[in-house]
Amino acid sequence: MNIIKRILRKSKKIAKKVKKKIKKIKKTNKKTINKFKKVKEQKGTKAMYQEIWATITFGIYDKRRIKRLKKFPPALVENRMLFETNDDFTDNGRALFDYLIENGYNKKYEIVWLVHEPKKYKEYETENVKFVQNFKKGSTIRRAEAYKYALTSRYIFYTQAFNWIAMSRRNQLFIDLWHGCGYKANKNGRKVFFDYCLVPGDIFIRTKMEFFGCTSKKLLSFGYPRYDMMLRGSSRADEYKAELLKKTDSTKLILWMPTYRHASSERLNEETLNNEFNIPIIDDADKLLELNRFCKENHILIVIKKHYLQIPYDFGDNVLTNIVYLENKDLADNGLQLYEFINCSDALVSDYSSVAIDYLLLDRPLGFTLDDYEAYTESRGWVFDDPLEYMPGSHMYNMQDFEQFILDVKEEKDLYKEQRAVVRAKTHNVCDNYCQRVLDYFDITL
Repeated sequence: MNIIKRILRKSKKIAKKVKKKIKKIKKTNKKTINKFKKVKEQKGTKAMYQEIWATITFGIYDKRRIKRLKKFPPALVENRMLFETNDDFTDNGRALFDYLIENGYNKKYEIVWLVHEPKKYKEYETENVKFVQNFKKGSTIRRAEAYKYALTSRYIFYTQAFNWIAMSRRNQLFIDLWHGCGYKANKNGRKVFFDYCLVPGDIFIRTKMEFFGCTSKKLLSFGYPRYDMMLRGSSRADEYKAELLKKTDSTKLILWMPTYRHASSERLNEETLNNEFNIPIIDDADKLLELNRFCKENHILIVIKKHYLQIPYDFGDNVLTNIVYLENKDLADNGLQLYEFINCSDALVSDYSSVAIDYLLLDRPLGFTLDDYEAYTESRGWVFDDPLEYMPGSHMYNMQDFEQFILDVKEEKDLYKEQRAVVRAKTHNVCDNYCQRVLDYFDITL
């Protein structure tokens, strides 16, 4: 009788496990199917088929290999550095990489980049430098080779998150170079996998502790490697600026970098603007054309660079002469990094974006579009108790304010220089070499 009871109990346990497994499979399948549908909606049928094929080949080959790599990882390579950035080969990772190569660190260290298409970066391959395909072709699924390098690199530098590795090994250093600290409070706090993360100054440590759920010891107020790139600029950026000014018969270039309102990810949307173009100040086509006319009359060029999360702006069929929309492709085609181009601007217009904090280091005129300030206060909130105090520049609520800012830039009236110095002292830990500061801290030597 006891044997029968034991068999029944065991059968019930097995049945429960099987039921749980089936439920998990159904849930996984539903999630996968929804992912395929989303890819089709956003990128088309061809992209969906690529995602399906990548999923199949991942299950056949990569999944098992990754499992083995994690269970029996190869030896750690002490002199290997791994880089990954949100857009391939850009931003803080690129700035630090360029510094390493310029100063010969690749003679001592192996430097590996995880990118989408390695063949694009053949010209940058040199001694001990390698570009490795990160994702399976046309998909969002990482290849087993990406895991191999992530598990064997002593130093891992990245700018978004590295949670996908899901483990770390003794003596590995995960260093999140991050992508900026601005004015906005943290809408979606999250656990991000790192040993250390960079911020511009001490004032941002508390807010990032809350956002990441980490201790202050993990946050380094060193500023960003890209600051070296921004402060130095380049002759190619100056040449590109000269071309743009000549084409538009302009004498000054104002760079406009709004934060995102309508993001590529719905969970990140900020529904604080309700106008035709989803961009501050410009409510409709009439105001867009008015701004363009005003710029043309005053020989000013406005270059609009969208936030990487913002869905593309659509200005319709309006003919614009002195308002230019700058894409990442335009920068890439001219061999430019964004922060090189930021250097050649005469002034910056932004709002609540981290770029306004970065721009303080250039000590040039700043304009802040604040027409949705109240709505942003209610929906998102701020890092600072009084955010306006940390916006040392023209506060623009309408087209008249914007036009006055343009005139001030044209006439070289810099009314906020002293205010910028005060705010810069609070938000930045200024130094002469941001890349070297990072390398010194982690004892990365020649």
